[in-house]
Amino acid sequence: MTSFFTIVLLVVAAIAANIIYAIYPKIPLAFYEIGAGMLLSLVPIFNHFHLEPEIFMLMIIAPLMFNDGQNTDPHRLRKNIRSTLSLAVVLALVTILVGGALTHVLWGTLPLALCFALAAIVTPTDTVAVSSITSGIEMPERVMGALENESLFNDASGIVAMSLALTAFTTGEFSLSQGLRQFLIVFFGGIAVGLIMGMIIVSIRVLFQHKTLDTIAVILPFSLLTPFVIYLTAEHLGLSGILAVVAAGVVHGIQGQRLRLTSTQTQLVNNTTWEALTNLLNGFVFVLLGASIPSVWNALSTSEIHNLPLLLITAVGLYLLMGLMRFLWCMFNLVSLPSEGTRIKDSLLMALSGVHGTITLSMAFSLPLVVAGHAFPFRSAIILIAGIIILLSMIVPSLVLPILLPNKQAPYSADELNEQIVKMVNYAIDQLRNINDKSGALPGVIEVLNSQKSQYSQNADNKLVHQLLEQTEDVEHAAVAELIENGEVEARIGWQYNRAITFQAQFAFLSPWARLKMWFKMLGFRFFPKTARKQFNKSFKRNREAKMKLLKQHGQTEKYNAYQAFYREHKDDERFKTKQANPLTQKQLALPATTQLLPANNQQQKLPQPTT
Repeated sequence: MTSFFTIVLLVVAAIAANIIYAIYPKIPLAFYEIGAGMLLSLVPIFNHFHLEPEIFMLMIIAPLMFNDGQNTDPHRLRKNIRSTLSLAVVLALVTILVGGALTHVLWGTLPLALCFALAAIVTPTDTVAVSSITSGIEMPERVMGALENESLFNDASGIVAMSLALTAFTTGEFSLSQGLRQFLIVFFGGIAVGLIMGMIIVSIRVLFQHKTLDTIAVILPFSLLTPFVIYLTAEHLGLSGILAVVAAGVVHGIQGQRLRLTSTQTQLVNNTTWEALTNLLNGFVFVLLGASIPSVWNALSTSEIHNLPLLLITAVGLYLLMGLMRFLWCMFNLVSLPSEGTRIKDSLLMALSGVHGTITLSMAFSLPLVVAGHAFPFRSAIILIAGIIILLSMIVPSLVLPILLPNKQAPYSADELNEQIVKMVNYAIDQLRNINDKSGALPGVIEVLNSQKSQYSQNADNKLVHQLLEQTEDVEHAAVAELIENGEVEARIGWQYNRAITFQAQFAFLSPWARLKMWFKMLGFRFFPKTARKQFNKSFKRNREAKMKLLKQHGQTEKYNAYQAFYREHKDDERFKTKQANPLTQKQLALPATTQLLPANNQQQKLPQPTT
């Protein structure tokens, strides 16, 4: 039960952070999540919170890396593979070696193996954090593409290097040649396992399509289980599970064309579920950072509080070193970027955009709790350094990048994009209809394409829909009132229907405060019918005057004059005053009740009819 409440509280904290970010998006989401975690640490259940490292890697890192892989542009990755390997493998390894040496110089009491483990933890970059920081500015595509491709593989480089460093620390033995050989086996072996299993899984999904088994109940759990199965298989073989899930994700991205004929509903549910899951898991990591700060501080206060200035100096030194190495790596053209901008500016952007986030924190939390029957030494200090570097890597670019880069301007709107997509699908359908199909499969394909088109064509303007529903509501009120007046409908039933359509037409468009007022209004209809009828009569009078104005504006002078004459004749009629019936019948206006309110040029439009 404790685990259940822990997960629920983490979910609530992540959701609360997203709500605040939606209200005030100028501050990166990660800061809200860290703040939510710090508030969460006040809950007693989080006083001594620790997450098992193996569970952390399996349940959080594996699905995140798989989703990053399947969302990667395969064409850009293949085109820039040399630059990607230069940044993600060569630069990562060089940074780990130099960073480990610098850590050993600054913090001499830390064992050398743990110095390299710390450097491996803080080396990986996080494009999700970069995207949140640069959401409002125009980051050059060449730089952003290089950062996205780099983050796919430098995570695995850091994880493999950390694993080797921890092995050297626990065994006390390390051979450079053996370590390099082990690194290559784990690295490329993980990629091979991921490629093979990824292709097998894609083939199974294609088979599901052919057998019409690609339903939500089959595809969604199959997709969600994929990263866990691949990760566990690779780890069981002694290879990199993270690289395996990345490679499998890339295969899914490459084979996306073969999976495109899956029903649109299934695709939408699958994509939406993955998006929500990855956002939640990313939020978990930063919430856990905030929730762990008090326990980390308590651990330091009892053991190494005197080393706090040294820890701060080490964190700042590692951050500056990594930024300097990224800058020099680009300046000396060790990573090739399209020559659209100046070399110095691109190098500076690459240095500042080396933001550390989810993977760095996840690796820090994945450090073992116990080694050889004793508590893992310096664990809290390493987590604290990783947290400081994460904060520095997000705060500095948040302040500097808006100065270097212009504000983002979309080249086209979402409506324009949707319009072009619908045109493309319509063209494909027209071409298919010209094919002489004898197999009978063509109608099914056209149906799938039509369903894919619907997700883009149903982007109606909410304000316009609201206006149409208001007009429809007025028409129905007038028609019901006339039926009551003519004795065709019992007054009690007519008023009940009017209350229902008022509630239904308005409720979906109201703010929370307005919805509360609507609830009180409905209670008034229920328990104080006479008072409610008087209020409705006032509203009906306003609507009648608006209708008269509408008739006059659209040149329907004869009907307008008849309306005015009828009102003057019956305004003192007691029955007219109490029931406030529609003063003009269909015969007197020679106009159907359902079109009475509409201008002449809009009478052919069909309005949505609220259901009851």
